[in-house]
Amino acid sequence: MFCNAENLFDPEDDPLKDDDAYTPDGDYRWTRSRYRDKLDAISKVIVAADEEQAPAIVGLAEVENETVLTDLTARSALRNAGYQFVMTDSPDRRGIDVALLYRRSFFHLLEYESLRVNLRPYGGGATRDVLHVTGVLENHDTLDIYVCHWPSRYNGTEQTEPFRMCAAGVVRASVDSIFNVRLKPYVIIMGDLNEGPDDPAVRNGLGAHVFASGRNGSDRVLVTVMDPMDDGSYKYDGLWDKYDQFVVSASLINGLGCTEMIGAEIMRLPFLMADDDSYGGVKPFRTYNGRRYQNGYSDHLPVKMSIGF
Repeated sequence: MFCNAENLFDPEDDPLKDDDAYTPDGDYRWTRSRYRDKLDAISKVIVAADEEQAPAIVGLAEVENETVLTDLTARSALRNAGYQFVMTDSPDRRGIDVALLYRRSFFHLLEYESLRVNLRPYGGGATRDVLHVTGVLENHDTLDIYVCHWPSRYNGTEQTEPFRMCAAGVVRASVDSIFNVRLKPYVIIMGDLNEGPDDPAVRNGLGAHVFASGRNGSDRVLVTVMDPMDDGSYKYDGLWDKYDQFVVSASLINGLGCTEMIGAEIMRLPFLMADDDSYGGVKPFRTYNGRRYQNGYSDHLPVKMSIGF
């Protein structure tokens, strides 16, 4: 599964990062108690992904450091799931990173790397690295996972599109290197892409095809998984978008190998939703509404995917 944890910060001030808002004296009055509630909330989301057992692999965005991941995996409801983790150490000014939790009984870690996204040639600043993780499944198939949090649309969609194209290009170059060496490449790109499946950085930057085109085609093609879904994971100005995505190699949906995608969905669970008083319907139940503390979960809904092997 993938989840944007929406500012999973510890309450300590990091003098090297712009995290003052998430300290006890900061704008959000981020206390130790609120931090513990946030850990409980994120662990509840992960546990809710499956009725029988915790997910084998969990991608996370907006996590501050190793401290919060240690607390999440060892000092929350997840402590008995046996999660290990790897994460990036990005130059993002706020100090937020991406991470991957994995259960060693399902996924044996081989190696990981942080892929730097350099936006300076496009007039941008520091942003999040992409996390590339390689591991082996129980059936001995190799799986390459990319956890992404692409640049936001904060200063306008058109103005920031080159930033997301840059991030997509970094991922695509790495994926191409995998396609060149793997006999049977299995690739999963997950994350908050700040782009929908039909937007330029996904279609053109990644070169990802629509879901239906992946079947019975080349294994070395990237395919978006969220195309057939009617709902979204993020709501802005009353409109839902599919920013939280899975993009996979066609080898996972062709059905010609041992490892195969069974299905994917946006987790629209009732406890993750709140009434949308401004636009009607519902919206994600987030931790803060402006600066008003709500003790919610995230401004994004998590997404999950099932794989059989």
